[in-house]
Amino acid sequence: MPRTARPMVWISRFSAGDGLTGLRVCFIDICAFQAAVFFKPAASHPGDGKALLSRVRSFMLRHCLVLGLFLVSSAALRADFEGVLDERLHDFGVVPRGQQLTHYFRVANPTNKTLHIAGVRVSCGCTSARPLEATIPPGRDTAIFAVMDSHRFVGAKQVTIYVTFDQPRSEELRTVVQAYAREDLIFGPDTINFGKVKQGDAKSASMNVTIYNGAVQILEARSESNYVLPTVREVRRAGNETTYQVEAKVRPDTPVGLWFTDVWLKTNNPGYAKLRVPVTVEVEPQRPAQAGEKKTDGIKTSREFGSPDDLSTTDEPPYQTAPVITPPPPPPSAQRAERGPSFPWMPGFFRR
Repeated sequence: MPRTARPMVWISRFSAGDGLTGLRVCFIDICAFQAAVFFKPAASHPGDGKALLSRVRSFMLRHCLVLGLFLVSSAALRADFEGVLDERLHDFGVVPRGQQLTHYFRVANPTNKTLHIAGVRVSCGCTSARPLEATIPPGRDTAIFAVMDSHRFVGAKQVTIYVTFDQPRSEELRTVVQAYAREDLIFGPDTINFGKVKQGDAKSASMNVTIYNGAVQILEARSESNYVLPTVREVRRAGNETTYQVEAKVRPDTPVGLWFTDVWLKTNNPGYAKLRVPVTVEVEPQRPAQAGEKKTDGIKTSREFGSPDDLSTTDEPPYQTAPVITPPPPPPSAQRAERGPSFPWMPGFFRR
């Protein structure tokens, strides 16, 4: 490769990854090139060795300065998008082949400029993704809704989602969904759906998990939310076929709203390490809201949970997650009214 072409190779490598990775690649490449020149036997170079070394030093200084300016300017530009898409990987775990897997990736705007999503594309036709909102004002957030069709693959699958922005400048962020689809695993039904539940009521719902491998045993069930209490028990075993019943109870103090979460089943076999059971519940208030009374129910999500009363409302498409910790006392109503994001996220509550 001509020496003059090497800086362009470094720049392309930097642009392909994040700033830190690109900087490391460029640094290693520069060191390797210097070593190849300086430690090559002098006899292999025609002409004066000192003149050659002088030319090499001049070349490296010239192009390293250009590369340094490029790295500094690129890092400054990328700083605008720090914290916009924090979740760079979502693992659905082991799933029965044919299940539709959905997840919401939070997209926040921590800057003082309006962000605009120009488009979303994926690396595989087995997955689709779209933004709930294309324009994100300062201090607001939205989500990328991803659907992965496990009917279209067997075994491990990883798909990259590319989110392209054109305001305030052109930028592309990436996130990944992955799953492991098995044909010897059946859920009946596909999810635990509580339907509509009155707030204050304790309700149970269940589903069956059938594994066609006699060596696999489900050991325990854990929920991402403290508001959903799961249990699992073996109900049938015949040859290599084993059926388990997964039951979940929703706590009476679950906040009003439409919620989603995941229950994870732990087994004794690494090939079935994480079995994901989706859970849905819609909690309704005990009495209808009176005229002039502030509405508190709505679609809720996770990541920045303060308390059930600290959630803003939205008429946007439903997505949310549930708290993994017991909510603290509600803050004053004045603080609640000042909350800006259209899509409040609650850590652990219904990650989907």
